Amino acid sequence: MYAFLQTGFSEELFFRGFLSKRLIDKYGFKIGNIIQSLIFGLMHGLFFISLAGVLGTIIIIAITGTVGWFMGWFDEKQSDGSILSSWLLHGCTNTLAAILNSI
Repeated sequence: MYAFLQTGFSEELFFRGFLSKRLIDKYGFKIGNIIQSLIFGLMHGLFFISLAGVLGTIIIIAITGTVGWFMGWFDEKQSDGSILSSWLLHGCTNTLAAILNSI
């Protein structure tokens, strides 16, 4: 439940439901989606910088930024602006990461 509600839902609500929509309205889809995905990646990188080191942090930023771009694209272009699909994907990804981390 934590992976879906605390992190997945709150991040999707902010990044794709709030930030992305405003950036896309202001700058268009291409630029707005890139900006929100860069911020999304940087936020995740900052959370893990002390654990991952510089190279690991760059990799985390690149991966989560790319995933953030695809979730923004999917929400806006395939889900009629709904964050439901990215929320479910985010929750599943967080759940899988928690399971793998506990092994």
